[in-house]
Amino acid sequence: MHNSRFVSAVLAGAYVLCLWAAATANAAQYHRETTQPRPIISLIAAISTPTRTPTPINLGNFVWNDLDADGVQDAGEPGLAGITVQLWNSLKTQLIASTTTNANGNYTLVAPTPGDYRIRVILAQVLDQFSPLDIGADTTDSDINPSGASFGFTNIITIASNVISISSIDAGIIVFRPPTATRTPTPINIGNLVWNDTNANGSKDASEVGLNGITVQLWNSTKTQLIASTSTNLNGNYTVVAPVPGDYRVRVVLPLGAAFAPKNIGSDLTDSDINPTGIDTGFTDIFTIASNVISISSIDAGLISVPATPTLTNTPTRTNTPTTTPTSTLAPTPALTPMIYLPLSRT
Repeated sequence: MHNSRFVSAVLAGAYVLCLWAAATANAAQYHRETTQPRPIISLIAAISTPTRTPTPINLGNFVWNDLDADGVQDAGEPGLAGITVQLWNSLKTQLIASTTTNANGNYTLVAPTPGDYRIRVILAQVLDQFSPLDIGADTTDSDINPSGASFGFTNIITIASNVISISSIDAGIIVFRPPTATRTPTPINIGNLVWNDTNANGSKDASEVGLNGITVQLWNSTKTQLIASTSTNLNGNYTVVAPVPGDYRVRVVLPLGAAFAPKNIGSDLTDSDINPTGIDTGFTDIFTIASNVISISSIDAGLISVPATPTLTNTPTRTNTPTTTPTSTLAPTPALTPMIYLPLSRT
């Protein structure tokens, strides 16, 4: 019986098995048969191709404070630190990884294998909001759904097998800011002069005097609401008070027989600002008071053909001439003749 021999092959392929006879009686013949090596066997092994270990995929990149709420990363809008960012499966049923943004608002999550995922961003404050979705370029937009069933999540992200990173998954947050305390509006003083434009040139000349007792009113811009009313003083000056900034008109009420001077002749400090004719007769044009204005002192009115103020003449008091009471002349009373009466005698 022949001895058994085993040969191990490291790699698959074709091999030649050579046998040489030992020193035996039949060595010569055996030698002749085996002197020339011959391929007697092919070794075939099924060697599988090594499986590549999947490379984890880095996902990022930025969470920022969208100051103007336009959904676009603008210059000067800062990143938000400490915001929680999570990686979920596409069905939103399994949390895979979680991290927080760094001081610059950047983050990185690692997807273990290619596949379908979503990223979730958690708002830091209840009143914060997400920016509008997908406004503009993908490198500067916000990728988080601001409302709906996928609020706070991205849409599904599919990572192919040849992808090693995605760095354009950003989130804009409209950070809630408490409203600034409203400053109590400062009333605005409006004036200044109503004068007698004796030469009717629409400009206040040095010799022309102010008019006393002229009614001046403050109205809204549409002339539907009277807001304040006053009268000019002895020098022709007036002041009406606008309660808040806004659009207004001043009205001057003409005395009987007077008219308005031409409008906007020369400097604003010496002209007349009242419309002398048209649908706005007696009113100024609309003027706007800004929030930083506390007074306007150049709204003047020139009047022409102002009637002279009537001078009251004292009517002399009639002196009643005393009436002489007539003296009654009495007829002389005739003298009475004394009469003596005797007592009656009794019988």
